[in-house]
Amino acid sequence: MKKLKNDIKKYWYIFLIIIIYMVVMEIIFHKTCIFQILFHIDCPGCGLTRATIALFTGNIKESLHYNYSCIFWLITIILFIINRYIKPIKIKLLPVLFIISCLITIIRYILIIVFKNPIFW
Repeated sequence: MKKLKNDIKKYWYIFLIIIIYMVVMEIIFHKTCIFQILFHIDCPGCGLTRATIALFTGNIKESLHYNYSCIFWLITIILFIINRYIKPIKIKLLPVLFIISCLITIIRYILIIVFKNPIFW
């Protein structure tokens, strides 16, 4: 817990900047995604929040529909949190999981753009 408190004290301003950004963008553009605002198309991470909420509420099929890379991101984030705040263990797989999550997100996005098929959503 001490490490978490130290991280919050150290990085509080980043959280504040993110909150201000999201509020301002929502007020001005009615969207928070800079990708959608600039290019008028969904970004590679589009649907991750909805997918995470659906997954946490037990709707696995709905979660996969929104963005199936959510599962990989959650595994990566959970392992990071365990490693950083609960039990420091050397997880050599963590950078690999991060890269895999990025690649799955990018591949999913390319498939959506190329095929314009809702099956990849």
